Amino acid sequence: MRQLTEPYKMAEKILGKQETDGCDLWRLTTHCLQSEEEEGVLFYNSLTGELLLLTREEAAMLKELPGPLPEGTKYLAERWFLRPLQGDDMALAIHLREIVKQLAKRAAQKRSALTKYLIFTTTACNARCFYCFEAGMKKLSMTEETARAAGDYIAAHCGGKQVQLRWFGGEPTLNTRAIDIITARLRQKNVRFASTMVSNGYLLDAALARRAKEEWNMEWVQITLDGTEEIYNQRKAYVSVQGSPFRKVLDNIDLLLASDVEVCVRLNMDEENERDLYALCDQLEERFGGKQGFGIYVRAIIDDAQTRRSGRIEETQQALVRKVQALVDHIRRKGLGVKERLGSGVVTHSCRADNDSEATIAPDGGLGSCECKIEDGIWGSVFSEERNEEVLQKWKEQRPTEEICKTCWLFPRCVRLKKCWVHLEQCLPTERSDREIKTKRGILTIYDDWKRKQAEQ
Repeated sequence: MRQLTEPYKMAEKILGKQETDGCDLWRLTTHCLQSEEEEGVLFYNSLTGELLLLTREEAAMLKELPGPLPEGTKYLAERWFLRPLQGDDMALAIHLREIVKQLAKRAAQKRSALTKYLIFTTTACNARCFYCFEAGMKKLSMTEETARAAGDYIAAHCGGKQVQLRWFGGEPTLNTRAIDIITARLRQKNVRFASTMVSNGYLLDAALARRAKEEWNMEWVQITLDGTEEIYNQRKAYVSVQGSPFRKVLDNIDLLLASDVEVCVRLNMDEENERDLYALCDQLEERFGGKQGFGIYVRAIIDDAQTRRSGRIEETQQALVRKVQALVDHIRRKGLGVKERLGSGVVTHSCRADNDSEATIAPDGGLGSCECKIEDGIWGSVFSEERNEEVLQKWKEQRPTEEICKTCWLFPRCVRLKKCWVHLEQCLPTERSDREIKTKRGILTIYDDWKRKQAEQ
């Protein structure tokens, strides 16, 4: 048995070691995600965050449970991988989360600060992706006045801490002036900051790549590629272009990497482009394989909420999720997978919508809860200190637990919000499968790093 990651400090402090005396029958916790690998079986405890590598013989003993505690597994029981047969795993997870939330609330009262911002420089875009969730949204671009106010607001509310900025759109590079003003404002006020960007990459030429690194403190850019050249150009449907957008974007990825900006390529898969994405991966391997800072990940394009309630569609999407997993495995074998990171602590919130340290800034300066519904979740403005607490609290409301939560490995790391368009009233298998793929990527990142270090010794 090898420990690849230690448990979260807060979980370890609150839970301590589980008592093993006085219990005759044990079982594997429902909060365990397993993955069979070359050296054995990985066991990830989503409650405590601990990741273990068991030999196949050790893992085989656990298959005999429920039953008496197998010889040599006391550690697994003490560290919450094994649970008494009648133990309530969901109640334990809720207990831990509530204690951590109360401790975090007390800390926040002492040092309230906004340190993470997703900033819409514009809602306009130079592409016309058929699946865009912003279709029909009013097109606005941030003015210079608003950008200056945004920079001042960020500096005034960061509490002296480093700020993390994510440039978003529309296509954020259609309004680089706003980025220039905000970052210059922060430098003038001696605010430490780093930034990332979600972009289609079309306008990120050599000059902009240098600016991104030197002036915007850019760490990485996410760029979506939906297929090889013909498929990509057709699906993106760029406006007013010359030549091949596909080739231009690949050239710009090279320029970003040369400027020491990491590039995360997102592949959007649906029923139409699955096979083409394999061909695209071959092209990306040939061009970017082995280059520092380059990685790929895959997401399924999910239908809108109303359509997803259909049983037939759900069955189709389950098949699509399996295809996504197959492509993820293919990418990993090529050594091109994005290094996903597992969470670093007990989960108490879902996203920026219910996180008091994060906010979205709309093009008009509105402060909001969710980038997917910027017109619906506005609770303040960079021009004012007023906050609409009713809107803030509304976006934090959680969906009630379901029967499936009692036996779901994901529950300790899952917070589902009522107003979130992703979180439907009923948790669907596709949602859980998608989260499992992402979590396994994080587990395998740790495992691959461990294997590399073992080989170097």
